[in-house]
Amino acid sequence: MRTSTSLAVLAIMGASTPAAFAAIIPSWRINPISPAAIAVSPSLANAKSVSLMVELTGGSLFNVAGLDLTPVLDETGGGVQYFNQVTFGSNTAPNPALFPLFPDLEFDSYVTTTSGQPPSVPGRLNGIGPGQVGTEGQFNVAWGATPNSGFTGLREIARITVFNAVVSSIPVPITRGLVADSLNPNTNIPLPPIPLVVIPEPMSLALVGVGLMVMRRR
Repeated sequence: MRTSTSLAVLAIMGASTPAAFAAIIPSWRINPISPAAIAVSPSLANAKSVSLMVELTGGSLFNVAGLDLTPVLDETGGGVQYFNQVTFGSNTAPNPALFPLFPDLEFDSYVTTTSGQPPSVPGRLNGIGPGQVGTEGQFNVAWGATPNSGFTGLREIARITVFNAVVSSIPVPITRGLVADSLNPNTNIPLPPIPLVVIPEPMSLALVGVGLMVMRRR
């Protein structure tokens, strides 16, 4: 895996390399939030959850990835809140054996690798400092697999659960989201549009509605 310095400039290193030669294919999966999880954490009733998935082809392995999502999701400027399960949640994938007892843990926000081995997290995709995995309203992290990890079929490498979101489609610039594989480590592959758009809090929507009514009356 590359150093943290290389991870910070992933968007530059492979920007001119054709993505057609990539052996890793990214996609998004929507995760329906279960009634059991909502019963434990009622705030999840107002949340949406998606997973960043990758498919490895041609014998390639998962190398690195990066996400800086808040600038992408915060279309309205109202801020973004991510779900982090307080008891057992962490920056990495939780133990599924705990889901029957803590069903909300399944929707914790985290990053992982294609094999489930703990990822290496040297820092943020953009800027300096520790990676932010849903903390302080930010999802800004670069991570990878050391050693590079494989397996066939669709594999989850990140899960993002956000509040006050709607299912929609919004582009992800390569400076805000990318993956790379072992056969093409200097080729940064852009992500497809993410099926989430964060909307304002209900109070913000009410204020917008009042403003529109005032304008209409004028």
